[in-house]
Amino acid sequence: MKPSSGSLLHQTKFGHIVDCIDINKQLAFDHPLLKDHKIQERPHFSKRTTKNAGLSRNRPSMIGLQQDACPSGTVPIRRTTKADLIAIRSMSNIIYPQTTKVPNTHRAVIQMRTSEFHSYIGVKGNINVYNPVVKEGSSYAVMYVMNGADEKLNSITTGWMVSPSTYKGTPYSYFFTFWTTDGATKTGCFNIACPGFVQVDKRVYLGSPISNVSIPNGPQFEIGLSISKAEDGNWWVTKDQINIGYFPAAIFNNLTNVETVGWGGIAVSPPNGISPPMGSGIFPDDNYKHTSQFRAIQYRNSSGALDGPHKYTYDIIIDSPNCYLIDYHGYIGEHEGYTFGFGGPGGDCGI
Repeated sequence: MKPSSGSLLHQTKFGHIVDCIDINKQLAFDHPLLKDHKIQERPHFSKRTTKNAGLSRNRPSMIGLQQDACPSGTVPIRRTTKADLIAIRSMSNIIYPQTTKVPNTHRAVIQMRTSEFHSYIGVKGNINVYNPVVKEGSSYAVMYVMNGADEKLNSITTGWMVSPSTYKGTPYSYFFTFWTTDGATKTGCFNIACPGFVQVDKRVYLGSPISNVSIPNGPQFEIGLSISKAEDGNWWVTKDQINIGYFPAAIFNNLTNVETVGWGGIAVSPPNGISPPMGSGIFPDDNYKHTSQFRAIQYRNSSGALDGPHKYTYDIIIDSPNCYLIDYHGYIGEHEGYTFGFGGPGGDCGI
């Protein structure tokens, strides 16, 4: 995206440029279904019950403009680079988040089972952030909401990712979102690569590099994310309870009701089939200090109540156990909630 006339810009330490764009001139409003859309500055949720986990042993990762927020009436938009376009192409492989075998894509996820008696209006969780060495392909830690199949498949995915996009030779983790409006024709969008997402926060933006990441057997840093449906049908993305923005209900053809939600890791390999590391690059075990972890994972059901994956209500999907695994701990107390480790070293995982 090019900056609008008179926009402010920030040069980040990661080498990319963030422009402060008039909130009413962001790319979202190029979408034909959003020409008369009225911006919602904050979500309005129906009455809900909560059952949140407590404080974590991890520290929060820093995302977005740390020093100066964009001025009132503007929002931060990262300029798209060649490396971003490469990442966007790789993201097309996960347009079917976890249900269909896709070439060169491997998953280690926990997914709620579908049922005609259950639907979901939100998913949340805390992910500790790592920066695995990704020389080719891309590696993701994600949570998602999903409904339908083929041309009716709609989904929203958010989390952190690492790809070979570099600054001064060093890959970095960054915050992303991806959404699907038609699975059959792969009409998915990565961050703001095409119209759809309405940015409202003045600091945290899509494509934000993550400043502090976890180190195996060292300090641990995490981000708390959620995807939640508001009363008007819009789907909001939050980071550590900051309302970053939303996907308007109008752009989806089948996301009024959500049949499943999930959490976990995805690795996309190049054509040679050598997959990158996932998570911390270490197989999960009981040592949270070196394993990539999700904690306090929860879904919100159609009644507004928060809960987590109980026995017989979820599936663990691992398509390449020689490369990646999941170690689900279940509920382990009020501080950690429902927790699991995931990841692995990658390698020759098949195609």
